[in-house]
Amino acid sequence: MKTIRITAIVLAVFASITACKKDEKETLDFDYQSAVDNSLAEGIYSDVNNISNQAVENGNTGLATYRTGEGNGLLSVCATVTVTPDSAGNGGSLVVDFGSTNCLCRDYRYRRGRVLVDYTGRYRDSASVITTTFQDYYVGTDSSNMYQVLGSKTVTNKGRNGSGNIWFTVEVDGQLRNSNNQTMEWNSSRTRTWTAGESTPLDWQDDEYLIGGTADGISFEGRPYTLNITTPLHIDFDCRWIRAGVIELTPQGKSARILDYGPDNCDAAATVTVNGTTFNITLR
Repeated sequence: MKTIRITAIVLAVFASITACKKDEKETLDFDYQSAVDNSLAEGIYSDVNNISNQAVENGNTGLATYRTGEGNGLLSVCATVTVTPDSAGNGGSLVVDFGSTNCLCRDYRYRRGRVLVDYTGRYRDSASVITTTFQDYYVGTDSSNMYQVLGSKTVTNKGRNGSGNIWFTVEVDGQLRNSNNQTMEWNSSRTRTWTAGESTPLDWQDDEYLIGGTADGISFEGRPYTLNITTPLHIDFDCRWIRAGVIELTPQGKSARILDYGPDNCDAAATVTVNGTTFNITLR
């Protein structure tokens, strides 16, 4: 009887250990939260680019027209823009102020706080540098679930490439804080090629870009990861989401996650593939 009891205990302990290892393996094999967090950061910092570049290119007069008319642009009537040119008249600084309460903008995102921009020239001018920082700036599609945007973004105009397209380098040293006071880090080094819309400077909604490059970060859950864009991301200013492209994201200690934004449709649908298993996700 004593031998039977000991054997039973050993088997129970072994089963428990096996179950724990199985649960841990399943979590490691199929967790894709880092990919979801990264897609959020991709969208938010791309949006920052739209705001700052539109502001630098058109100044306070152009933005006022965009905000109040039925034309193009993403800023609503609650956003004010203050421009301070430098002494040379080419560069300067500007502030896009969304106010202290959540404001619904024309792209159906809520914003509050200030976006601060320093620039050496217009967005389309070769060698111009545009640096964006933030002051109590929040953004979100749900007014009860906003993300605070921190850090900085620097865009440098590199002139025209061999195909005649204007291209840029984009460096981000960023952090996002969610409504649960969790913080994720997102650092990226990208190239940004202007593929459509250059000839219509007052119409931002026809602008399109292809994005390449790398990034690394730490998810809201505290897991470090690295990523590489394997198929260029298609950014269309007339679409709230990334239209197409593929990212290979590798969380620390895990296998690669493949984030696919889909067949170039303007929708919130994307997929994440982990070890041969594909999950459907909804972009935020």
